[in-house]
Amino acid sequence: MTSTILPSPALPLVDAERLPDSCRTGPGVRIHAGRLTVGEGVRIGAGTTIVGDDVVIGDGTVIGPDCDLRAATLRLGTGSEIGPRVRVLVAERFAVGGAARIAPDVQVLCRDFTAGRLFYFGDGARVGYGGTTTSTARVRIGDRVTIGQHTILNANHEITLGDGVGTGSYLAIWTHGYHFGHGPLNGTEPAYAPVRIARDAWLGYHVTVLPGAHVGEATVVAAGSVVTAPLPAGVLAGGVPARVKKSLDLRPVGDDRAHEAVLGVLRGWRTELVWKGCPVEWQERPGAPGPLTVSLADGSHRTRVVLLAPDDPWPATPPPGEALAVLVLGDRAAEHRPQGSVAVFEVRSGRLRGHTSPVIEDLRDQLRRHAVPCGDDRSFSSIEPEAFARLRRAAA
Repeated sequence: MTSTILPSPALPLVDAERLPDSCRTGPGVRIHAGRLTVGEGVRIGAGTTIVGDDVVIGDGTVIGPDCDLRAATLRLGTGSEIGPRVRVLVAERFAVGGAARIAPDVQVLCRDFTAGRLFYFGDGARVGYGGTTTSTARVRIGDRVTIGQHTILNANHEITLGDGVGTGSYLAIWTHGYHFGHGPLNGTEPAYAPVRIARDAWLGYHVTVLPGAHVGEATVVAAGSVVTAPLPAGVLAGGVPARVKKSLDLRPVGDDRAHEAVLGVLRGWRTELVWKGCPVEWQERPGAPGPLTVSLADGSHRTRVVLLAPDDPWPATPPPGEALAVLVLGDRAAEHRPQGSVAVFEVRSGRLRGHTSPVIEDLRDQLRRHAVPCGDDRSFSSIEPEAFARLRRAAA
């Protein structure tokens, strides 16, 4: 990474010559920074403005066109993606971990905002909607958090989302609320309180969370619910106001059931690969599914995919011109360290090691879409179906 220190307190305009040779910027890009560190392979779209006392843009980060990113401390982790027209105005620190993806038209206005690795912030989401320039306007988000489209995070007071939290679209979290006709002189106190969503909680479509509410670890809140009070861990809750409907059994399933679940994901993947125009070979036999072999439509990136039962022997090294993707339920790192064109998906732990390719990334995305995410060092991508791709190419 290339580091540039500009001591002037006036946040001067950075000359493009100070950026690494591998950094690509579109016309009209402006960077005003006291200290600037830009990684290799960074791309910044046309018309984007970046302002900060201390700015760090990690390797391989892509910032779309017409963005406006301003924070005293600005940190974009390795491989992050910032969509077009994103607006950030954060008084102190705006930081996202590696492989974060912030979708188009997101707006963030608060005192401090941090999010971990593999963070996804959906299209048109907002941190704001009143009172988010206060001293208490902070947002804390963990790793592997997915926030749906058109969400409102009203961070007048602190909002905390733990690791693995997921939400549907149109979530609204409010930390303050008042009305002139219902104030302290009428015996009603305005509502000002932080909100905390514990790790692995799931908030469905159009859930509303009101000031002071807390959602417990791994709790599921049904679509359309309004959370007005604390909810315990490990329950299904729903309604207006949200109430506990039942407890959830969150114990990990046994290996046989887990193996069948992953096999079901692969069956669905086979269907999608055919739709995408990819040649697929799979001799599935009862109790012994056999390897699935797939390549891109042009025959490239031929890959053999093997799902191992706990006692299955490790598959043979792939021949030249072929990759191998191995899915395992446990940690078999000591048994085999992937080398060359071998990738290992440890589906229980979520670790992914070794080789990558468009086919392997498409498998990774299929697992993610079925709540079995693997790997957190890069965002997700998939093979575009040829039926769509040809239309894009026609007038490119």
